Amino acid sequence: MAESGKGGMLRQVMQKVSKVFNRGLMRKDSSKKAEDLDVDSDFDPENDELPLSTRENILGRRDSRFIMADSFELRREFPGLDIKPRLIFDHPSIEQLSEAIVNLPKADVEPAVSEGTSTRLGGSTGESSAYVSRFTQLTEYVASDAVTTVSYETTGMDDVFIRSSDGMECVLIPAACARIGDDGKFEGGDNEGPSHEVNLESFLMDIEPVSVGAYARFLSMVHPSQEQLLDWCILPEEDERCCHIPIMRAESGDGWQVKSGVPVSWPMILVSWYGANAYALWAHGEDWSQYKSAVSSFLPTEAQWEYGARGANPARFPWGNTDASEELLNVCWDASVYEGVSHVATPLTELPLVSVNVQMGVSPFGLRGMAGNVWQWCRDTYHENFYLSSDASAPNAWNSEAGDAKSERGGSWVGGPQLARSSYRRGRIPEAKGRCLGFRCCAPSTRLA
Repeated sequence: MAESGKGGMLRQVMQKVSKVFNRGLMRKDSSKKAEDLDVDSDFDPENDELPLSTRENILGRRDSRFIMADSFELRREFPGLDIKPRLIFDHPSIEQLSEAIVNLPKADVEPAVSEGTSTRLGGSTGESSAYVSRFTQLTEYVASDAVTTVSYETTGMDDVFIRSSDGMECVLIPAACARIGDDGKFEGGDNEGPSHEVNLESFLMDIEPVSVGAYARFLSMVHPSQEQLLDWCILPEEDERCCHIPIMRAESGDGWQVKSGVPVSWPMILVSWYGANAYALWAHGEDWSQYKSAVSSFLPTEAQWEYGARGANPARFPWGNTDASEELLNVCWDASVYEGVSHVATPLTELPLVSVNVQMGVSPFGLRGMAGNVWQWCRDTYHENFYLSSDASAPNAWNSEAGDAKSERGGSWVGGPQLARSSYRRGRIPEAKGRCLGFRCCAPSTRLA
């Protein structure tokens, strides 16, 4: 006889919760195959052969680095429920956690999506015909949080991992002999040529740009000085763009928060190269105080960024050589709109940005926002003639020379689609902060070890 009512629901929830935690433990144990743990109506979470029993303390077997990934897996199992790591800490057994999930109200959030799928998003301008993927970046500051050892947890997909420090999904980009630049085939300028090959080792690249919510959490955790804040993401009081800074000091006086009305999933803007580099260092457990140096940076090189955008077959845009359209990327389609306009009259919440988890500017590797929305800082010193040098074709090439500017890629909501071509490149001084300028992180695949 089939079970019904709350008791039957609780058993189904316990089956899924048990699967998440026991698969996580089995992945750590090379002698056991997590893939063999199939959950069906006959699965018994009380089975003595499982690594974790229903009443055992989860926190005794899974440290905080893994709890974050576990909460991500639980959100996948229970779409529409806002399951945060705190729920696991407060209910630290499969039995207790399952009961808490049964009583959890439906979250007022964007629907979660199953692996390999997306959800149609309706609403704000520029997003109405796009799809939205799950948003995993951590945005809530907990005073006890600390980033010491950074790890990557599996997601069930062979090439996608979650960084423990900030919840970012990272895609493993395979090693390749990548074709970089353009000789004019795709309307490239002189600084985009000559086209050349670069041997790249495999690397991890953030699936989307860093969000305003994640950046506010970062500031709350590292407590930068006022001088550092001015270096990174704060403007002098006389700067008319202050009204568009998307973050503010928390009303509680402890840390930082996203301004009211601004989606936490918007890309961080008005962030300098220094501010981007500081975050990238911190997110990888390195000394963020060295943010003015590119020696150990975790921002993508120009070559990594371009290969991540184009894939193995170089094309004009991440999706190929077909013309750009409003469904594919967020750019300015009518330049006359901004002629003689400073944007200051536009309220912050009405800036034409789209959330980082919107499926626009998607590359062959599944990276989002690789064309349009916000420019993205790269590790390299920018020089228009760098591709003429032999250094540009060196293994894992990047321009490490001293210079006045840093490279940026991808185009934005301010410029037209031609600036969002995958090979288009330009530079700005590292102190620059723009309302159309953000970043994502990148790391060598050896970090998975």
